[in-house]
Amino acid sequence: MDIEKHQGGKIMDCEKCKQEMVNLFDTNVDSMLQESILKHINQCSDCQKEYHNALEIISMLKPKLQPNAPFLLKQNIMNQLKMEDTEMKTQDPKVKKISPRFKKILMVAAIVTMAMVIIPIVNNNPNVFNGTARAANSLFENSIRATQLVKSMIVKLKVRTLANDNFSLIGANYEMVNHTIYKSFSNPDKWRVEKPGRVIVCDGENQFMHIVNVQEFYKAPSYHNMIEDFKGLLEPEKILIKEQYNFKKDGSTLSMKVTDGLVYLTVTDKAQGDFTNDYMLNTSIGESDNRREYVFDNDTKLLKELKIYLVEGKKETLIVSLESIEYNASIDPSLFVLDIPKGQECIDLAVVPKGEVFTNITSKKAAEILFNGLSKKDWSLVAPVLIHYESDGELSGDMKEKFGGLTLLQLGEPFKSGQYAGEFVPYEIRLKSGKIVRHNLALRNDNPNGVWLIDGGFSMD
Repeated sequence: MDIEKHQGGKIMDCEKCKQEMVNLFDTNVDSMLQESILKHINQCSDCQKEYHNALEIISMLKPKLQPNAPFLLKQNIMNQLKMEDTEMKTQDPKVKKISPRFKKILMVAAIVTMAMVIIPIVNNNPNVFNGTARAANSLFENSIRATQLVKSMIVKLKVRTLANDNFSLIGANYEMVNHTIYKSFSNPDKWRVEKPGRVIVCDGENQFMHIVNVQEFYKAPSYHNMIEDFKGLLEPEKILIKEQYNFKKDGSTLSMKVTDGLVYLTVTDKAQGDFTNDYMLNTSIGESDNRREYVFDNDTKLLKELKIYLVEGKKETLIVSLESIEYNASIDPSLFVLDIPKGQECIDLAVVPKGEVFTNITSKKAAEILFNGLSKKDWSLVAPVLIHYESDGELSGDMKEKFGGLTLLQLGEPFKSGQYAGEFVPYEIRLKSGKIVRHNLALRNDNPNGVWLIDGGFSMD
């Protein structure tokens, strides 16, 4: 167990760190205490995992308007937290699905967020909270409580995508592909998301991905978002929290009705991101104009159905169809373990190479160095930027065979599009086979070492 001294000479162990972690989200807490908490988190993988979960909730609830909450409101929050602590200590432990520490962080986020949202609205538009919004809030709260009683679930759905590509990829012209989600709400949570060409498993500590067509295996910490848009389906209570605030965004609408014991909730949303260049438009749910239709059981408040439509002008295309959800289902524990063949290299996505050649330069320059290196078959030069193709420190044989000896014909100017954290560089190359390839190379350098890494647009197909 990692330990550090903190304010007052006390020992900062894991339990203390998790209890005090909520103080990282309060601007009025002593900086020495916050520094001690962060120091422990940086040295402890367990506390680091919980910190990432907290950050995700805070980020999800963070409003666009952030006025300072008055002192009395903060005092009320702290008093409410003390009451929550007492209540949680008397709860049946079988019912609790979120740890008391995490509930405390969530509660601070929710109360402060509501204060930030309500304060400016009350001053400007006292009628904004109409009947639908109030009813939706009640539904969300009840659904969150209901989902905390679920021990497991099996979700089957169809998504208009490519079987071998990322889980977030959608497209109006793609075929519907079967997906299955297995989730155990244990401590820690375990899950499996699969489609014909790709499987991702989380054993509670790490995630492991298998890309079937190229027989590649990847590893990442449990908080790493390997399944992208599908992450929300793993945590129903977070879907509901997110939708509760989505209708406050520009261009979003929400409607709800109750009929024959079912609650129908419809949310429309605009594409999120920078679409000065529309390259990424309509390639994921978040990067598309879409309509999400939920159906809940009015008694249990549990989700029963979900359909998501891609909206392009007057044309609508069904891109996600939830076929079934089985709650408290019996799940074979072996499904939460990915069978990696003996001797097979598993690429650790948490490890970032130093790659000094690919730092402190533009994305276009990084692309130029990459293609020139492949042209000269300088494998040691290009390996750091192509970590997705590494095996025992070497590029794969297929990679070398296809791209070795290529000719760089043209590079375009970098551009950003959608929500992608990196940049796209248009390129045209001629392979040694004579085939001409034109595409957009996706590069990002948002890693601790600032190394430009290839993230897409470089297919082995």
